[in-house]
Amino acid sequence: MAKLYKISPSDFAYLWNDCKHCYYQKVKNGITYSSPFPAMFGKINGLLQTSIMGMNLQDVHPKLPKGIITIQEGYMRSKQIPGTNVFLSGRFDILSKLEDDTYALIDFKITTPDEEKIFKKYTSQLHAYKFALENPLEGAPIKISKMGAVSINPEEMKLKDGKIIFTTTPAYHPIKEDMDSFFKLVREISEVLEGEEPLPSPTCSLCSYRSKFHK
Repeated sequence: MAKLYKISPSDFAYLWNDCKHCYYQKVKNGITYSSPFPAMFGKINGLLQTSIMGMNLQDVHPKLPKGIITIQEGYMRSKQIPGTNVFLSGRFDILSKLEDDTYALIDFKITTPDEEKIFKKYTSQLHAYKFALENPLEGAPIKISKMGAVSINPEEMKLKDGKIIFTTTPAYHPIKEDMDSFFKLVREISEVLEGEEPLPSPTCSLCSYRSKFHK
């Protein structure tokens, strides 16, 4: 039986795109890779999610679909993706139950509200969450009918009554469903993991660092 590899949706945006060699090393050989984002970003994201639990999505942004935010930072693990040697495992941000009993999958990104950048970086990640939630290894599937990202970009910070108040206006970026492109990406990842180890990338700082110890 062929070995199955666990892949994380959060690695699609940066590690996979930035360096196939480092991605291969992490997934196949267990050589970990540190995220380029400060841990503080995760803390801010977690505080934000907690503050909006139980609210209607439209209270976050009027263009979001109408639905109550019911699940925060949920863990998911998918079945094996057909035609590949991989399965998905990770955590999504929030799920909101809609009026038709399907769910909206929304991720929060602390970044500038650049539509092109958000679409390019995070579309595959959200599609991975959708597949995993609709095809779970255990438990009942959850139908995802809406996907999108909410960008959080600081606009103002000021000191008031001994506290620093952070002000921002959330921007909503809907993600159109395109499972064909997602499956194409996952098949490419599967082929890389089954093949020879990719060469180190000349533009990867981690590869450059490693090369200094292999001369």
